[in-house]
Amino acid sequence: MEYIDLPRFIKESTVLTREDCDLLCSIEKFPTDEEVDALRIAPETQELLNAFIGDEHTRGIHIELKAKAHLDKGEVNEAWLVLLL
Repeated sequence: MEYIDLPRFIKESTVLTREDCDLLCSIEKFPTDEEVDALRIAPETQELLNAFIGDEHTRGIHIELKAKAHLDKGEVNEAWLVLLL
């Protein structure tokens, strides 16, 4: 994947760096819808998503922060899972 192919919200992120974006581009296979759905129903994810009901901007920032934490550990697939919520 090329940088230009990343979703706009990732390229315009104030949390994710260009290096983070380069890591995201290195993915060989995107997570499946089933994997994203499994993460969505996890208690930790539900807590994150429910904490910011009505405040999409703050929710988005916290999702990007969680994805960045995964990227900092080299967990590219997990970062994508979080970003695709």
